[in-house]
Amino acid sequence: MKDTREVPNQAEHSANESAPSPTRRRIVAAAGAGLVTSGLPFLMSAGDAAAQGSASAPPDLATARKEGPLLLWHGDQEGDVVEYIKGFTQKTGIEVVQQRLLPGAAWPKLDAEYRTGNSNVDVYMSSDAGTMDNQRKQGRILRYESPELVAYAPQYKSNPAGFWTTYYINIGPMMYDPRYVSEDVAPKTWMDLLDPRWKGQIGFQNAAAGTSYAMWFVLKDILPKDFWDKLAAQKPRGYSSSTQIMTDIHRGDVKIGGRVSNFQYLKSLRQKLPVKMVFPPEGAPSVTQPVGIIGTTKRPNAAKIFVDYLLSRDGQQKWNTIQGSYSARSDVNVEGLPPITSIKVLIPTPEKFEEYGSAATHAEFVKLFNRIVGL
Repeated sequence: MKDTREVPNQAEHSANESAPSPTRRRIVAAAGAGLVTSGLPFLMSAGDAAAQGSASAPPDLATARKEGPLLLWHGDQEGDVVEYIKGFTQKTGIEVVQQRLLPGAAWPKLDAEYRTGNSNVDVYMSSDAGTMDNQRKQGRILRYESPELVAYAPQYKSNPAGFWTTYYINIGPMMYDPRYVSEDVAPKTWMDLLDPRWKGQIGFQNAAAGTSYAMWFVLKDILPKDFWDKLAAQKPRGYSSSTQIMTDIHRGDVKIGGRVSNFQYLKSLRQKLPVKMVFPPEGAPSVTQPVGIIGTTKRPNAAKIFVDYLLSRDGQQKWNTIQGSYSARSDVNVEGLPPITSIKVLIPTPEKFEEYGSAATHAEFVKLFNRIVGL
């Protein structure tokens, strides 16, 4: 496998630099908004960096409470984030204002704010480690070596450590509702999606989704080269979110979720809706969701405390229980999920981030996947 490797079992866990280049989503989104005028990174000024003090200095809670509300950007389900930060505020006394921004919108917005010197965001919980790592290379992410980093394996944090760390693993199995699809005919492998019975009955998130891009990236050198053309002939349906896919699955309007974020499994069960997950033997396409502190943060103490808590065992247990997802910590388990050690997890690995973050690679995917889902 050229581009990916299987993630080692968490039980085995113990506690790449290149020249900066524009990120794929920043180029795609910013070009339409007229924001890309050069390939030069927008680095924070020496004054900004000095104002932050020592990046690894421990945060002070009393000072954090005086810094004003923390501004958090994220790409997650808003209700989950609101529930989580409510508990964080109760525990720390630090207020948090949240705004949902997917990478395609977040990075162009940050570009514009850097240009005008009006950047106000403090922390970003992103859905794309490749783009986050490009931002690290461009000097936009504050390095803070949280004491919690010792609990995270190397593939779940930046190199050098401290710029970003995985706050959950978004694993992508297939899903179906057993009321409409019996287990004996349900697909078991990726190749099974090519069965004529599933023509027009498979749902994928569209090309705008980072999870769809990661799926293609980790499977393109594993599956036969003609798999994607044959998949296009199946006329799968495109959706803007995994929630929309699950809504149609439970209605019987589409039979198979071709790649669905695993947290939808527990969300369905909590709503008393039947659902089955399929983890193909070739591997489950997954993404590591990173959190990082933006380099121009005006609330460094509050930002560090937020990151410390999110990465702590208690914070990870709360976040992943709320969402129904997998933690990158081996000492956190969410009831109702199969052990992650039983799943062949495929993620874009750090040594492939340059290719993964390449505008050309992403453009190749967008052209292909738009054809697959009929756009």
